[in-house]
Amino acid sequence: MQKPQPIRPFSLIIIASLLAMVLGSAWLGYHGGGSAPVDSSHAKVQDSDTEPDTSDQPPPIEDDVTLAKLLERFRLGDSRALDDILPIGITEISGSGGNGLQRQVRAHGTWHPVFDLSGMKTLDDGNVRAVQLNAIPLSIATPHPPAGQIKQPFAHRFNAVGGVPPYSWRIEIDDAASGFQLNAATGDYTGQSESELTLPLVIYVSDSAGTQASGQSTLSIATEEPLTITTTTLPAMETPRGYRVTLTGSGGAKPYTWSLETSSPGWLIDAKTGIHTNSKLETGDHDLLITLQDQATSVERQFELKVTLGLDITTKNPLPPAAPKANYSGQFEASGGTSPYTWSLLNTELPNGWTFTPEGVLSGTTPDIEALLKLPVRVTDSDGLTFDKTFKLNISRGLLAVPSDRKVGLAWRYKEMRQALQANITGVSLKRNGSEIYRGRGSNYVDHGLAPGSSPNYELTAITSSGTSIPYAAALTTILPFSKQQAQDARMADPYADAILNFTPLSRGGYGASNVPNNILGPPNGTSTFIPAYLPAHVVSLHASQSGGGSIVLQFTNNIIESAPGPDFTLFENVFFMANDPKRRFMEPAVVEVAIHEDEWYRFPCRVQVAADGSVDLKQPSYYTSGFTGINATTGDDPTDPTRSGGDSFDLSSLGRADLTWIRFIRIIATGDSILRDSTGIPIRHTSENNALNGRASSGFDLDSASAVNY
Repeated sequence: MQKPQPIRPFSLIIIASLLAMVLGSAWLGYHGGGSAPVDSSHAKVQDSDTEPDTSDQPPPIEDDVTLAKLLERFRLGDSRALDDILPIGITEISGSGGNGLQRQVRAHGTWHPVFDLSGMKTLDDGNVRAVQLNAIPLSIATPHPPAGQIKQPFAHRFNAVGGVPPYSWRIEIDDAASGFQLNAATGDYTGQSESELTLPLVIYVSDSAGTQASGQSTLSIATEEPLTITTTTLPAMETPRGYRVTLTGSGGAKPYTWSLETSSPGWLIDAKTGIHTNSKLETGDHDLLITLQDQATSVERQFELKVTLGLDITTKNPLPPAAPKANYSGQFEASGGTSPYTWSLLNTELPNGWTFTPEGVLSGTTPDIEALLKLPVRVTDSDGLTFDKTFKLNISRGLLAVPSDRKVGLAWRYKEMRQALQANITGVSLKRNGSEIYRGRGSNYVDHGLAPGSSPNYELTAITSSGTSIPYAAALTTILPFSKQQAQDARMADPYADAILNFTPLSRGGYGASNVPNNILGPPNGTSTFIPAYLPAHVVSLHASQSGGGSIVLQFTNNIIESAPGPDFTLFENVFFMANDPKRRFMEPAVVEVAIHEDEWYRFPCRVQVAADGSVDLKQPSYYTSGFTGINATTGDDPTDPTRSGGDSFDLSSLGRADLTWIRFIRIIATGDSILRDSTGIPIRHTSENNALNGRASSGFDLDSASAVNY
């Protein structure tokens, strides 16, 4: 949400004025933060899983006088004087962004302000006093071991941040994990198991000052069998009544988490048990997309449950795909009941020029767009009996081609190809300007090394099980010149989101809604750590409540997000530090999904951290351990460089989908409180401060910007 109390425009004007003085000619008086030492205050940028290289670092800051001298050097014009200072409790970093008192550093995926400005004030003589180093509270940064596999060596390092290093580690786990050992000094947890394990563990870390932090997690050792949904069909129903079935899975790395997507009302699924219920099942076809997720990956299965009193729509779903700007027509068919039948659409507006007759004929000229239409169709027999079924109609060019910086993202779908060609398709051949660039069974591909201004022509040929080649689709696109600035000319491209495909807040007219999409497209409006974006022209609120959260879908049209080593894109929200206190972070989380096609979504695994006693601290980023957006503040640096930008960065490889080479859609879903669950089924908590859960106005996640990194 837009944080009403801490970031009123008037308050931000004052903060901006103070910071301008701090960064300009005002005197910087350092006020010591107690007796806690500053450990390794000079450190190079390091990968989060490596030890810092201290061979050529300047000596650490050992007293307040040394720091005061650096602050004075900065005031006198040495812009780099503060660049090597770390907050208390961090000894190695993997990123650094922002300048001077606005600087943040990244440690184990989380960004931390270097300075604490909560006591900063301007004196009568115009000087600024009471600037402190930020002292990071002790927390476990990597509490969740990845899934291991039986008969294979296992290794995970528990890392901590904050407090006063060095640390001491302790673990509580069932005796069945006797083949694993914890190094109390380093946090390295290693071992091997000859059998499948799913064991709860509690990890404790203590610092040299005697402070302790803890976290609950799971040691999961998977079988050699792949994760599978073993339920293949749902029991049929002939009459509407309550419905209950338990879905089952096997293989993979337990524990499992179940979820479902459906447009049919009344369906619920227990995330931990897979029990699937509908207390008041209605007649019609119920299409259910079930997802089973383990500790490493996820699988999906589409189920169809037919509930009928004898009347049925027999037309196959989905409908045959349509091509943009082409004529389209089809006749719906039914069986049972008493003819004649009357057909109608429920709560859907057809594209301009389309008609759906009472005789069940759908026809028209397809609009020049790519889209997925959902058509809820009802048939009524002469006795008044009804049957409903929602059909999917994909408007697709057959071959999708999205240009980017010297590359093109290409994608195709086998189901549509088989429908259109009425053949068993087992692979494809893809040509650019007559030369083959890909042959295989994949469904997407990135073509590299293309010159700006060129217009490559692509041809997709389907290969049947008998080896026959059938031409299927073609696409022509143009490679645009790229700029990191927001492109103002249609002949230029940039790394930022280009359009809003769907915006669904919990209530209309919320904060920033009237400015969509202009307040979202382009680089982030947040300029620095302690001055986030805050105007309705800068952010839009998705809203959150006790019953859930709103969502938004961003589309990239003149660039793609490619899966490449490291983070692939970054999302920016107006994360705020209450009263400039970096230990009181105001966060409103959201989960993130991505797609090439708008009906095939992949959610990033997300984990929360609960202490040994079950408590959580919603002001500390360590609770939202991984997979969330809305956790880290913007630094104001290059949005395309995740080692400097701040914000929340995502790596497509963490989806566990080796077949996904690029994406063009990002869906952000505000969590609400205890409605959505993390990847292990734990309910995700959301702060209620500042009316953050009122479900309207400025509540919930506030989107500032989205930027591709690998584009």
